[in-house]
Amino acid sequence: MKQPAKLVVNTGEKQTTIPCLIVDRSQEGVRLRGDFRLTRGQLVEIIFDERRAEPVRCEVMWIGKAGLEWEAGLVPV
Repeated sequence: MKQPAKLVVNTGEKQTTIPCLIVDRSQEGVRLRGDFRLTRGQLVEIIFDERRAEPVRCEVMWIGKAGLEWEAGLVPV
């Protein structure tokens, strides 16, 4: 499964929306790949479908490098 999505990251007063790719999704969470810098424990939001632009609040559980891009595991909170 590879589905485009958007990651919403709040850094202080600034909110950044980053395009990403959902690599895997289950009831427990989601694995993303993209050009982002996240930290474990950080709270972010993910928009799965632009037609239904309701973001889902998630916590970053793990991060790692996948080739030239980063991967992150998120769980809903």
